[in-house]
Amino acid sequence: MFQTTYVYSSLMLIMILSGYIYMKRSCGDRNIRTAWFNVDFLLPIICFALLFGVRYDVGNDYESYLEIYDGYSHHSVVRDDLEVGFKLITQLMAESGMHYSFYFSLIAFLQIFLIYYTFRKEGYLFPFLAFMIMSGAFLGWMSVIRQSLVWCLFVYAVPFIKQKKFIPYMLCIAAGYTLHRTALLLLPLYFIFKSGKDFFRNIPLQLSLLFMSLLLSGVSIWSQYLKNIDVILNLIGLGDRYNNVESVLTLDEDYVYGPRTWLIFLLNIILILYSNKVKDTFSSSNIKIYYNLYFIGSCINLLLVGNHALQRPLLFFVNMNIIVFSYLLVYLWKYGGKSILHTAAFLLIIAVQLINFGTTIYLGDQERMKATYHFWWEQT
Repeated sequence: MFQTTYVYSSLMLIMILSGYIYMKRSCGDRNIRTAWFNVDFLLPIICFALLFGVRYDVGNDYESYLEIYDGYSHHSVVRDDLEVGFKLITQLMAESGMHYSFYFSLIAFLQIFLIYYTFRKEGYLFPFLAFMIMSGAFLGWMSVIRQSLVWCLFVYAVPFIKQKKFIPYMLCIAAGYTLHRTALLLLPLYFIFKSGKDFFRNIPLQLSLLFMSLLLSGVSIWSQYLKNIDVILNLIGLGDRYNNVESVLTLDEDYVYGPRTWLIFLLNIILILYSNKVKDTFSSSNIKIYYNLYFIGSCINLLLVGNHALQRPLLFFVNMNIIVFSYLLVYLWKYGGKSILHTAAFLLIIAVQLINFGTTIYLGDQERMKATYHFWWEQT
């Protein structure tokens, strides 16, 4: 546990401190277009890629991807359903004789670089982005590798929606589709959000929808409306994993609403209450799109709680918590004024994320977590 705590905490501190320096420097740098190409921007990216490259058995799917990589290195095929882009990257690196640590480093590099580069002109976000990533999100990136990489690419593509740049957006989605077929779900989002409309400004309505989602949570309630979901699963490439709709719906689990669940629910309430102020404060950014996506994902995720098969595609929406809470933290820290409520909300978010971080480390050896950090040379 000591090594795990030391590695993750050190990386978090490096990323936060580098982000703080970048924030201070970018705010005073007139040449903002090149401000990102500096040590304070590149150092956390390199450290993140390096540490998650030399890891071993961190993330649920690590062993599966390692088996695929080893298979290609011996010119054998372990899985024949990999998307062409991901297969090409894996096959080229494996057959060239490169150690698998370079392979995992490349994936981690692409993930973190896409996020950092997307927000390079919003330096005020960086220390908070670093905190949100390292206080919990990173483990999901190391587990659901392909879809997480597509999500990072989607985050990069979102500004094209606001700019109404159809071709660049579609090129990003096409590239994402070569990595994971769930990228197809992102196609209609351009047409939904290109108008710039904020679909969720009514705070009482949002609170009502959130509480209704909680009250109606449980996939068994919705099973009668999901009879044709196998068509969608086949379309986004999950049909082989879940052969028919019955196999999907029977994955329903008894979900325990523990303290962490209620704390996250409380944070969502706080986010909703501050949402309009945050969106108005950062009106020149893409926060409206990110927030709308997150709110939709949060509600549907609650409705389908306990069923990981149906929740899996929602990662594109739910993962936006990293971004929207970063904006909220900036608002509370810098623009919230000297208010006890603002301070309490800020500290509560930080505390919940640190609890999540500590729990991840403490439960690291559990099969579903696989968060305990090992270097590849420590394998037995």
